[in-house]
Amino acid sequence: MAFSLGKRLKATREALGLTQEQVLEQLELRYGITLSQQAISCIENGKRKVDAERELPAFAAVYSKPIDYFYETLELPAASPATPAPKRRSAVTVDMEALTHRDKLELAAELIHNVLQET
Repeated sequence: MAFSLGKRLKATREALGLTQEQVLEQLELRYGITLSQQAISCIENGKRKVDAERELPAFAAVYSKPIDYFYETLELPAASPATPAPKRRSAVTVDMEALTHRDKLELAAELIHNVLQET
């Protein structure tokens, strides 16, 4: 199955029993992100990209999921044995002022967990 961030966002929303309207309300109340129902529908159907800097962290927080959860189904081609893939760090940025205190704590815990797994 092909990877689709929009499909993953939709499946997560539906699994949580949330309507698009409820998600839109939380995005605006908690993070000041104003989207229309048409915009969220376009995101979920792959017709509009998600702003990785502002929208994706907010969606992840509303759904109580780490950002990398939405990329778990991404299938990358295997690297050839002769050329090992270089170790890369995530370059996701988050607007800290848009996050609640609890969201900041959860993000810090997730980052600490990821660092500890790398060592």
